[in-house]
Amino acid sequence: MKNFPAKDKREELILAQAFLLAANKCKISLSDRRELIKSVGTLQGLLEANAFSKCNSTSSLREDVLINFQISYRGSYKRLQTELRDYNEDITIKLCNDKDFPNRLKLIDSCPCLLFGLGNNWNILNASNQVAVVGSRTPSHYGMEVTRYLVSDLAQADVVVISGGAVGIDSLAHRHCLKAEGQTCAVLGSGLNKPYPTSNKKLFAEICLNGGQVISEFLLDTPPKKQNFPQRNRLIAALADALIVTEAGDKSGTLITADFAADYGRDVYAVPGSIFSGRSRSCHQLIKEGALLLQSASDLELMQQRQIEFPLSLETSAASKNQIDLTEEERVVIQCLSMAPASLTDLSRKSELPVERLALILAHLQKDGFVDRARGLYTTRVSGYKF
Repeated sequence: MKNFPAKDKREELILAQAFLLAANKCKISLSDRRELIKSVGTLQGLLEANAFSKCNSTSSLREDVLINFQISYRGSYKRLQTELRDYNEDITIKLCNDKDFPNRLKLIDSCPCLLFGLGNNWNILNASNQVAVVGSRTPSHYGMEVTRYLVSDLAQADVVVISGGAVGIDSLAHRHCLKAEGQTCAVLGSGLNKPYPTSNKKLFAEICLNGGQVISEFLLDTPPKKQNFPQRNRLIAALADALIVTEAGDKSGTLITADFAADYGRDVYAVPGSIFSGRSRSCHQLIKEGALLLQSASDLELMQQRQIEFPLSLETSAASKNQIDLTEEERVVIQCLSMAPASLTDLSRKSELPVERLALILAHLQKDGFVDRARGLYTTRVSGYKF
């Protein structure tokens, strides 16, 4: 698809949305939608009277279906010309036959026929190394720290980080990638005019301003419906060379993304967690089913091939190196917290240390960066122990 000048952005959006509306109405499959675009070449061309003479030999669609599709397409096109007044000029569109369309998506049977995007940094979706990072929407401190360490290392190694823009691990993956001056892509389960969650509008803007991309295959005004997210998850899996699940509890939707990744032949990695907290049960399930156990970004096969060392990796963190200097009581406290966050009272019971003595130990550990406290619970930092 040609690059439209600013004055034709509206026309570009009308054509793309009219095409999807007509294809949805006529129940045309993704493969047939792609074939129509590739055969005719442009969305504008599909409006012409002789459009289907170019695809009669390759399309599996009956002539009556093609005729009904074109009638619907023309009708939607005319209606949108009247209705579409306000539009976002920053939105760009890539057809499946464009040279900048993500090559990894072209390899899957369910490749979308077109994508809407914000950021105009489509080139990052054809980068040499792309890794998806996903997980719980309500992560523990452990999950947050794991995500921070892994994503920071990936960004420093010039790996494009793919995620879904949701609250929790997804948002953390995007934010830490940006903080490490990396490039990231958010794949939405809604239209670009209805970004979900709305609380992440600022994050999505930051992604676009810092060399990243926000994309969606849905019509611009599509709300975040439940059935959209498995569709979104397949794109996250397909865009990546490897998928990392940093933390996910029972029956997590992350398992859907992992299934897609496995089906597409991508490496699936899962970070183990405590067997007591339950927050990593889906990670443990994935490992049982054959996912690769991940302890640091160095474990990724694509990193091993590039022979990259990570100064921020868990194995070489300053806290881990200094752990030998801890007292026996401090070691006991960290070991207890590594199993699950705990209140002062619970920790006293588990460690068998008096509350007064324990409070003093915790104060020292907090000062030295081994322990954090939030909402009344003490947690150990990832850098304070090897998981």
